[in-house]
Amino acid sequence: MGGGAGEGGLRRRMPLRRAGGGGVAASATTLGGRAMRYYRLWIYTCNTALLAGAIAFMGAAARTLLFDYRRSLIPSLTLYQPSFLYAYLALATQGGALQLLGCVAALRLSERLLNAYWMLLLVLLFGDVVLGAFWAFRFERVCQELKPALKARWMQDYGINAEITSLWDRLQAETSCCGPTGPSDYNDSKGWEMLPASCCEAALNGSSNGVSGSAGGSCQHHQTACEERLQSYLRGTASLLAILGYCVLAFLKLCFLGILRYEIREMIQKIRILRAELELPGVNGAVPGSTMRTESAESERESLLIRPESAALLSSPPTQTKNPNGNNNYEMREYRSHDNI
Repeated sequence: MGGGAGEGGLRRRMPLRRAGGGGVAASATTLGGRAMRYYRLWIYTCNTALLAGAIAFMGAAARTLLFDYRRSLIPSLTLYQPSFLYAYLALATQGGALQLLGCVAALRLSERLLNAYWMLLLVLLFGDVVLGAFWAFRFERVCQELKPALKARWMQDYGINAEITSLWDRLQAETSCCGPTGPSDYNDSKGWEMLPASCCEAALNGSSNGVSGSAGGSCQHHQTACEERLQSYLRGTASLLAILGYCVLAFLKLCFLGILRYEIREMIQKIRILRAELELPGVNGAVPGSTMRTESAESERESLLIRPESAALLSSPPTQTKNPNGNNNYEMREYRSHDNI
C-alpha cells in the first residue's frame, strides 16, 4: 500500500512538472509584454510628440522660406547653404527615421537599438544647439548686410531680369514700398524719369503733386523703402522658426532625453532580468516549446536519479513491515515446542 501510494504520488508529481515546464514558454511573451508596456508607451509618446513638432516646423519653414517669393529677393538667403542642408537632414531624421528606430527598438526589446535611439536623440539636440548659436550671429550679419546687398542686386537685375523684375513689382505693390532704400533709387541709380506702376498708391487724375507712372497718368508713390519690408519679413520668419525650433522641438528633445535616460536604463535592466529568468537566448527571441519540453524531461530524469527514495522505488519492490505481535506469537510457539521436546 505504501509503495503504491509512493508510485502514485510520483506519477502525479511528474505530469505537474511537465505541464509547468511547457507553460514557461507560453507565459514568456505575456510576461515580457506586461513588463514592457509602460516603457513602450513612453517611447511611443515621445515619438508622437517629436513627429508632430517636426511636421509643424517643416510646415512653417516651407510656408515662409520655400514658397514665399520674398526669400528670393534676399541675396544671402539661399537654400543650398550648409546650415540649411543640415536642417534638411535633421528634419528628415526627426520626421520618420527617429520614430521608426524607437518603435522597432521597443517592439524587439533590443538593448543596442534602444541605446542607438537615445544617442541619436542626443546628437539631434546637440545639432540644434550648434545651429542655433550659428544663426544667432549669422542673422544679425544678414540684417546688417541686407541694405547694400539688396540695392546692388536690384541695380543689376531690375528691368533686365524678367523674373526678378516681376518679383520686385509684386513686392512693391503688395507691401506698399518703392525701391530698395526709397523712391529716389529710380532717379539716382537707374536714371528713370518715371516710377513703375507698382510704386503708385492711387491715381490722382492728373494732380501736379503726382509722379508719372510707367503706364501713363499721375500717381502718389509709396514712401517706404522695400528694405524695411524685407527686414520685417526676415525678423518675423526668424521669430516663428525659433519658437517652433527651440521652444518646442529642442525643449521636447531635452525633456525626453532626461526622461528616457532613466526609462531606457530600467527597461534594459528588466530585459536582462527577463532573459535570465525565462532562459531566453536573446532579447528578441523566445525558446521554442520543444526545447522547453526537452529541458523539463531532462530535469525530471535527473531528479529521479538524484533522489534516494525514487531510486529505491524503481530498483526494488516495496517490503512490508513486520507485525511485532505476529513475530512474538511465532517465536513463542517455537519456544514451547522446544520445551516439550
